[in-house]
Amino acid sequence: MRSNGKEAFFVNGQKRILMIFLQLLRGRKITKRELMATFDKKESTIQRDMAIIDEVLLEEIEGKTMRETVFVARDGKGNYQLKDYGNLFDLEKFSDEELLVLLKILYGSRVFNAHELKQMHEKLLSMAQQPEILQNFLRNEEFYYEGVAKNNLLDQIQLIWEAIQENRLVEFTYTKNGVTKTLKRLPEAIHFSDMYFYMISDNHYGKDNANLTEMNKFRINNMENLQKLAEYLPHKAYKERYEGGVLRNQTGKFSYFGQPITMVVEFYFDPVYVLDRFPNSKIIRQEDNVYTIEMQVNDGYGMKMWLLSQGDMIKVLSPASMRDYTVNEMIGALESYGFEVYKDGEQKHVQDLDSN
Repeated sequence: MRSNGKEAFFVNGQKRILMIFLQLLRGRKITKRELMATFDKKESTIQRDMAIIDEVLLEEIEGKTMRETVFVARDGKGNYQLKDYGNLFDLEKFSDEELLVLLKILYGSRVFNAHELKQMHEKLLSMAQQPEILQNFLRNEEFYYEGVAKNNLLDQIQLIWEAIQENRLVEFTYTKNGVTKTLKRLPEAIHFSDMYFYMISDNHYGKDNANLTEMNKFRINNMENLQKLAEYLPHKAYKERYEGGVLRNQTGKFSYFGQPITMVVEFYFDPVYVLDRFPNSKIIRQEDNVYTIEMQVNDGYGMKMWLLSQGDMIKVLSPASMRDYTVNEMIGALESYGFEVYKDGEQKHVQDLDSN
């Protein structure tokens, strides 16, 4: 039978009482009506079950194994909730608002496949005081969710995590730009950025956009045949360690390795967009709606991609290497659309070659 949209199922009395008690242990507020529907039992049966739970708690309190403040609260409206039990183990519970934030971040990241995300969704939802309300806030995102990873990430993350702790090499197959290689690396860290978890095998100044055999940053969802090897290697010296926080602050959305630089730009839009993404940046001059911003970043490919994505909202003043790269890439983009940039005296013109 079905009640309240849920299918009732039948268990013996001992198992039913244990299942009810486990729900109470999670801190949930459960209703008599919900329990009657779930177990297909009369009100009197549920009341007897709750009386047995009360009796067990009282015996524990009298035996000095539980504080006197632990009890099942009733509000006179058919609701039950275990009070003060969580504090017995000095555990802090997530509030429903915190659970909502965590789930929103998980869905927004798109990093896990649907199966793994569903498992985490259900675990977090089981901690909620009002899971039905929380679920309603997530229903649309759950329905349309499309994860980037096709394989299960958590097992691979666990293997890499263990290898880091044990200083052991890992071996895996990796494909980039149509080239596939089998590689060995000593993992140093796990990093998350822009839909991907990465295995890091060098510090944040290493190579990650070069020849495949020289790479030191790998998308975990793209690693195949991953295994730990028996070989042990010492980690790098402390001063040469990978610092994910530094990399994140230097690169914003696209966490590519690179050398640290001070970059100065003119920004022609709301400067908060730059200041929020790059916390080590500051406005050094403002004139009308033009903001001159000094940024502590790196010179990696990620920063170059970010600059190009800003279009005409940004102008690089220094260093010359970043300015020249941006200009040359923009010229190349125009040429791919059939335009040519040429100089006529001191003036620069853009000509549509396809219109001639």
